[in-house]
Amino acid sequence: MIRIDSCFSLSVLLACTALLTAAGCGGSDGPPRYDLEGTVKCDGQPVPAGEVFLQPDGSRGNAGPGSLALIKDGRYKTDPDKGIVGGAYTVRILGYDGVAVGDSSVGTSLFPQYEEQIEFPKEATTRDFDIPSASKSRR
Repeated sequence: MIRIDSCFSLSVLLACTALLTAAGCGGSDGPPRYDLEGTVKCDGQPVPAGEVFLQPDGSRGNAGPGSLALIKDGRYKTDPDKGIVGGAYTVRILGYDGVAVGDSSVGTSLFPQYEEQIEFPKEATTRDFDIPSASKSRR
């Protein structure tokens, strides 16, 4: 025997699936995204591990999707089809020494979160970052 709420849940699930399929949830209907890659250094030395957060700046007219790139051995690159759309961004960078300690696989923070406002072109781009030594935290 099928309960009424089970049928209702199944029909809602099927309706949602149909709507998402019709809307093109595969991501290809969004704005064009461009690869972004580069280096991240602190005091002129490559940052061993970390993250580059790319947040579109809505206050400056960019309503595109955000992105994230992982830093490994001083280099980062957005995943294919997950890059930038161009325009104004707030870039936030976290850097670590890469030496696992305790629960952290990326190690100890090298500097407080670094932030910069950047206007990216609407094309594949290379952007290097050199975190100023004044941003370094006390260890």
